Amino acid sequence: MKTLLIVAVLMVPLFAWFVELAARPSFYERWDTRKAGEDYYDHISHVLESVPVSSVDKKVWAFWQKTGFSVFTKGKENFFKAEIPQFDCTEPLSEAVFKFLQEEIRAVAKKIRETSLEPHRLCYPEHFLVHDSTYYRIVQKRLCTSELVSLEEYRYFYPDWAIHDGITVLGRNFVWNGSAIQELEMADLFEGSSEGDWLAVLEKELEVAGVQEWTENYSLKPTRQFFITREGLNLIFQRYELGGYYSQTSKMVPWNRLNSILKPDTPVTRWVEKQLQKQRKDG
Repeated sequence: MKTLLIVAVLMVPLFAWFVELAARPSFYERWDTRKAGEDYYDHISHVLESVPVSSVDKKVWAFWQKTGFSVFTKGKENFFKAEIPQFDCTEPLSEAVFKFLQEEIRAVAKKIRETSLEPHRLCYPEHFLVHDSTYYRIVQKRLCTSELVSLEEYRYFYPDWAIHDGITVLGRNFVWNGSAIQELEMADLFEGSSEGDWLAVLEKELEVAGVQEWTENYSLKPTRQFFITREGLNLIFQRYELGGYYSQTSKMVPWNRLNSILKPDTPVTRWVEKQLQKQRKDG
């Protein structure tokens, strides 16, 4: 009995070390290459079909993190991944945006590490120590200039309590505001004291773009996600808004239909005016 007690006492530090090893997060960040046509995957090797794949090889900054309670990939694993493409413009604005997104991702990862073992699940708590999970932030460039950087960010989630995955698409649009970057909301683009005026114009243009059924049953909100291209303003529609599970898309409204309601003398308006002048000259 005495021998067993001694062995048990000696085993306590080993057990504590084993538990610490099992719960220790691992993570890295590095530059990588995403190959042309390469898909994105979650923790069950499921292809993220809603995320567009590149047609060319591109250099990306990748972040990878695993938390949970596992040893040698056995046990509960929670993955957080993120990816930002290397911008093809090197102006101060794009560099500042890149650093801002990096710090945002690092902060999210840190919070996940600090709370990964907290029993904070509200539904199906029994899944907390059983099912794996994946959270993914994928940034894709839509426009990169010295005056304006516009991105789409795909936030994919497959939490341990979910029956299936989900995805939310954000528009991330940045300009200089003095000596700091400013992330734009839709109201920053348009003129007028009443937001209903410019929202009504956008809704009318959406009908022209072929989403009349949606505009008859719903209305745009100032919080609508968007991104900017040289051709126009692209309004983002999430899953189920224009159809079923795979209906996530965007609808573009040309700048020449919106220039009369843009807020005067802003970075975006000045940039749009240059694009319209170029179109008139080339046309």
